Parts: sequence; structure tokens; C-alpha cells
Amino acid sequence: MTAQGHAHQANERQETPGQGDSRLADRNELARCLAEAARLSGAVLLAMRAARDVTIKPDGSPVCSADMAADHAAKQALARLLPGIPVVSEESASAVAPAPVFILLDPLDGTREFLAGGDSYCVAIAVICGERPIAGAIAAPASGRLWFAGEDAFAQGLTPDGATIGEARRIAVRALPAEGPATLVSRFHGDRLSDAVAAALGSTTTVPMSSAVKFGLLASGEADLHVRGGPTMEWDIAAGDVILRAAGGIILMLDGTTPSYGRIDRDYRNPPFIAASSEALARRAVAAAAAG
Repeated sequence: MTAQGHAHQANERQETPGQGDSRLADRNELARCLAEAARLSGAVLLAMRAARDVTIKPDGSPVCSADMAADHAAKQALARLLPGIPVVSEESASAVAPAPVFILLDPLDGTREFLAGGDSYCVAIAVICGERPIAGAIAAPASGRLWFAGEDAFAQGLTPDGATIGEARRIAVRALPAEGPATLVSRFHGDRLSDAVAAALGSTTTVPMSSAVKFGLLASGEADLHVRGGPTMEWDIAAGDVILRAAGGIILMLDGTTPSYGRIDRDYRNPPFIAASSEALARRAVAAAAAG
């Protein structure tokens, strides 16, 4: 190899985000750290189910004391488990800038669901490296479920007090049912695009569901499709992105690309997207969205 080639390789090595951080090498172990932080934060949410001290943030979304307590618990756990990696949280996004490697945190995804006394709310945490998630965890304490993924995707049960049950098991998406995809729709944020795409793909089952729990259900083979035409934020989908991908599924934006993260030029907002159990189904949904 020429000296120029060696220099090019050296530059590539230097530019690789997280180069030299051994914690990023074993992505399954990295995901287990995130799962522990999500579990602990979820236990705080369980303990604060009666919280109803709601205020409305500038973007119109609600926040209560449970959000803030779960945020504090998650950050404490992450500081212990993954010290030195900056955390960009929904509740303090303007205070921390994204780095080449950083953590995205949603301490209570599904605040409306939480306030309504429902079960499909969660804590979602992901490690972002080079604008893509490399590990993620979703803890849904009220439904007793935990999903996490690095290279592989796992699920584990949670007790009513937030402790784990047994060993984590590997999960994977299912084959598309002959009768058509089962579609998860947003309980509080329905949109015409979701309905149109589900109809175009012959979906015979639609299940209302809140929060990033949808990605866990897709990854576990309990549903096939989720379409979101309305606004979301990066911390809403980053953990689900890596969990679904590790289980064999995919998230695509409506232009056919995968999501990117740390986009402060968009104030962390996501364009509309498709989450599906396979790339083939996702691309069919993208085509249906373009046609509709």
C-alpha cells in the first residue's frame, strides 16, 4: 500500500466516532447497561403513577413530576454505568450538545398514556454513534416488559416493582401473515397517512398503542407495521430503531432512507416514517404513502 493509502486509513480510524472506547465494542453489553438504566427509571414511574401535576411545554406536549423524576433516575444510572457519555434528554435537550457518541433519553415516552392511567408508556434510551443508534433499550414498567438490543435483540419480563424476571431471551420479527399486516396505530396521535397506508397494504388489524412500546411489539413478532405521519422527536424512536433492526425489521423515512440522529438543525424532529417487520414491507408502505 502506498503512503497515501496508509494515511487515508489512518484518517478513517481517527474519524471513527468512539474509536478506542472499549464500552462500544460489545454492543449487546452496552445495550444491557441501557436496559438497567431504563429499568431503574421505569421503577420510578411505577412509584409515581398518581402524579397529575401537569404543565404544558412550549411544543404543546405535557410534562409532570414523574417525567422529571424518571429523567433524574435515568441520568444517575447512566452516569454510573456509562460515565462520560453526554446525555441528550427530552427534558433538557437544550442544555447538552450532541457529541460524536452520545445518549438519547426519553424518560417518559407516552406522558398522555401515563396520565390517562394506561399501560403503554415507557422509558427509551439509545446510544448514538455517527448519527445512528448502536444500542438501545425500552422499559415498559406497567406492562412488565423490557426490550433491548445491540448486535442482537432481547426481551425480558419485569415485576410490578420493576425488577427483571428470569433471563433475557432473543427475539425476532415474524413472517408477514397471509391475511396481511397487523398495524399499530398511535392512540393519541392518529393521522390520515397511517390510515391510508394500512388500508393500501391490506391491513385487517389495527391496534391503538402509545409510545415506543410499538417498536418492541414489532421486534417481538406481535405486529408487523407502524406508520407515523405526524411529528415525533429523535428520542421517541432511536431505541426502537436499533431494537427493531437487530430483530430483523427496519425504520425508513418516506424518502426511503434510514433515520439520522443528533440533528440539531432540525431541533431533533423526525420526518414521517415507516416501521416494519421487513424491508420489503417497509418499502411497500413507502410506495403506498407516495401514491396516496
